[in-house]
Amino acid sequence: MKEYRFNLEPVLNQRRLVEETLQKDLAISKISLIDENEKLITYEESRIQLLEELHQIHKEGTTTSDILLYLPFIEQVSKDIDIQKKRVLELEIKVEHNRKALLEATKKKKALQKLKEKAFKTYNQKLIKNEQDFLNEVAVSQFNRGIRPQE
Repeated sequence: MKEYRFNLEPVLNQRRLVEETLQKDLAISKISLIDENEKLITYEESRIQLLEELHQIHKEGTTTSDILLYLPFIEQVSKDIDIQKKRVLELEIKVEHNRKALLEATKKKKALQKLKEKAFKTYNQKLIKNEQDFLNEVAVSQFNRGIRPQE
C-alpha cells in the first residue's frame, strides 16, 4: 500500500496561513487599541490638570482675561477627547471583528484537521487489515503445504 497522503493538505496549509495572518492582525489591533486608550487617558488627565489650574487661578482672584486664556485650551482638549473616544470605539469594533474572523478561521482549520486525523485513522486501519489478511494468507498457505509454525 502506498504512503498516506491527505488530499486536502494544500487547503489545510492555506487555512493555517489565514489563521496566522488573522492572529497577527488581531495582535496589531489590540496594540493599537491600547495605544489609543493611553492617548485618551493622557488627554483626560491634561483636561483635569487644566481645570484644576483654572480653578486655582480663579481662587487666587486673577483677572477675567487670564481665565479666558485657559478656555480655548480646555475646549481644544475636550475636542481631542471626543475625537480620541471615536478612535477608541472604532478600534474596539475592529478588534472584535478581527477576533470573530480569527475564531471562524480557527474553526475551519480545526474541522479540516479532524478530517485529516479521521482519514489517517482509516488509512491505518486499512493498512493493519491488509497486513493481517496477508499474514492469514501466509498461515493458510503454510498449513496447506504441511508446514507447521515453529514454537
